[in-house]
Amino acid sequence: MEIITIINQKGGVGKTTIATNVAYSLAQRRKRTLIIDLDPQAHSTLLFMGNPPQHYIQDCLSGSCSIVNAAYKAIDAKGPVDNLEILPSSIKLAVVAEQVSGRVHREKILSRLLKLFKQNPPFDFDYVIIDCPPTLGVLALNGICAANKYIIPIDSSRYAIEGMKDLLAVISEAKEDEPYKYIIVKNKYDSRTSVTNNYIDEILFKEFLKNVAKTSIRRLEAINQSQINGEPIFSFDAKSKASEDFNALTEEVLNWR
Repeated sequence: MEIITIINQKGGVGKTTIATNVAYSLAQRRKRTLIIDLDPQAHSTLLFMGNPPQHYIQDCLSGSCSIVNAAYKAIDAKGPVDNLEILPSSIKLAVVAEQVSGRVHREKILSRLLKLFKQNPPFDFDYVIIDCPPTLGVLALNGICAANKYIIPIDSSRYAIEGMKDLLAVISEAKEDEPYKYIIVKNKYDSRTSVTNNYIDEILFKEFLKNVAKTSIRRLEAINQSQINGEPIFSFDAKSKASEDFNALTEEVLNWR
């Protein structure tokens, strides 16, 4: 079971867009995939839950529900999505995060819970994609400790890049001596802004060359329209250039060793 956390402490860089579309693309390739919504804003949940669920991720973290009872079939505009399930969240997740922040080993709650999937064959997923909040609090730390691979989306802003070292330092400290891998994905990429792109590339290729994904997610109207319609890009427009980008990124994920 590959566990991949999508993380950046900066908001608005496209974590949920990448998490949901990569998860959907993996499911289309017949990979049994679970997306865990660790963000109290619950944007992944809004995208894939047709009706309000009975249980949420916060119930699992608080111990009031088993994680195997909180995974639901994902639903898009066309109906149930084959091979894709979601562990949903809500705004109440922020309250539970405060409650568990005083526990011993609070950052490893999700990691321990995910072991239950491995012990229950019907829930033995090929991939688990964790959508983290834009902060480095207890929820993000749970996402970090549960995974061994990370996708770090960045946009074309100075602050997104400057925070990279801080984020990697947090991941390294949380993982202690455990090995991990990460890739940096340039999101909202616009080839017309050549000066900005050159500035970013100079920094990225200087310090993070081997960790920059080959695929950039372009700034495309199809992505905006799919979000407005509350759909993954693949169900909104499977033939769009945006779908091509996310398919290419998914291929990198599948070949990630």
